[in-house]
Amino acid sequence: MPTNLSATPQTNNTPKYSFMVSAIILIIISIALYTIQTQSLPLLEFNRSAITNGEFWRLLTGNIMHTNHWHLIFNLAGLVMLTYLFKHLMTNIHFVVFSIINAILVSILIYYFTLTIEYYVGLSGYLHGLFVYGCLIEINKGMKGSWLLLIGVSAKIGYETIYGASSEMSELINASVATDAHLFGALISVVQFGILMIFFQLQKLPK
Repeated sequence: MPTNLSATPQTNNTPKYSFMVSAIILIIISIALYTIQTQSLPLLEFNRSAITNGEFWRLLTGNIMHTNHWHLIFNLAGLVMLTYLFKHLMTNIHFVVFSIINAILVSILIYYFTLTIEYYVGLSGYLHGLFVYGCLIEINKGMKGSWLLLIGVSAKIGYETIYGASSEMSELINASVATDAHLFGALISVVQFGILMIFFQLQKLPK
């Protein structure tokens, strides 16, 4: 039986979940940093050597930097799409906590397991995680159609992991597509969803 993700029953007077405000802020920050790319990129990008030397903020900030305007447009378009699809599932706080944890862990897994990547920027790893996370929550709420979305994004990630991303996309964003980041973002989101389910089960226990 699907688990109700709300601590209290929803009523007509209860505001719907929505993380639109947080998503808009993330979009504004990404655009603002891109407008000062010359100054911001060297300071904020995922840079393996700099992280090794203690600049740990790059594990988070690298996710909101972009290689060029096409990279920025594709990532923000993906964020807008996912916000539209899943805005009813999370509060702003829920979205912020999920986003920060997922983005940092994507970078950590890249640092330890994809040693060929010296530099990494972009939201794509985190966006794949958000997609999977939203699908899992909807499936848990009994929305069977979300299985098709989950199968589709899983097939995309599997194909990219085996065969790599298209050369056309790499040329467009002027960088290699970090397909490992897509896989890491998705896997991390599954763990985050599992923790969410444990949390709500604990909420049901007698006090």
